Amino acid sequence: MSSSEWQSYTWKNELAEQRRRIIMHLGEALAEVETDNNPYHMLEKAVGLAAICMRRLIECRLVTDHFCATPLEVHEIMRKKDAEWREPFVSRTASEIFNNYDMTVRQLGRKTPKTISDKMLHARVIGVLSGSTYLPDGLLVASDTQSKKQLFHFSPREITDIFDAFLEDEVRQAYDGYLDQDGQFSGTGKVFATRK
Repeated sequence: MSSSEWQSYTWKNELAEQRRRIIMHLGEALAEVETDNNPYHMLEKAVGLAAICMRRLIECRLVTDHFCATPLEVHEIMRKKDAEWREPFVSRTASEIFNNYDMTVRQLGRKTPKTISDKMLHARVIGVLSGSTYLPDGLLVASDTQSKKQLFHFSPREITDIFDAFLEDEVRQAYDGYLDQDGQFSGTGKVFATRK
């Protein structure tokens, strides 16, 4: 049997590629450019792959503990309070948006990197908003559990900033060991890991 230690460069390289693709396909969708592949289909794929990379960086402890605990800025569009919820068709990536959400305003919030990556990984809504009088052009994303409350809304710069936060975080010190039931550094039943 042979193996290796987890490395960040493999996942960061792929995340950087998916960041490039998301910006490219978002731009194609916004400009209504005719392409060989449907930019919406390519955007869905890139969002999913980027989310996997983000989750692997977190789960394999390839980003710092501080980064994981520090919320990132994200804008949210809230569900309309005065409209009956209209369940989107399963075959659609973003139907009933204007019926279900208040598309006239977004709120600035803060979410942990894991929360953002989880919502993107389990995206039930992936859409592109363009030509709004109220909101900047951008990407709409919401998980299945999130979608009945709000959507994430990212301008191209804002989604790039999220990915760059993952890409720029560097682990400089890593500690692994065992903890016993009393939290002492002994025994082999429970592992601890610290990343600085």
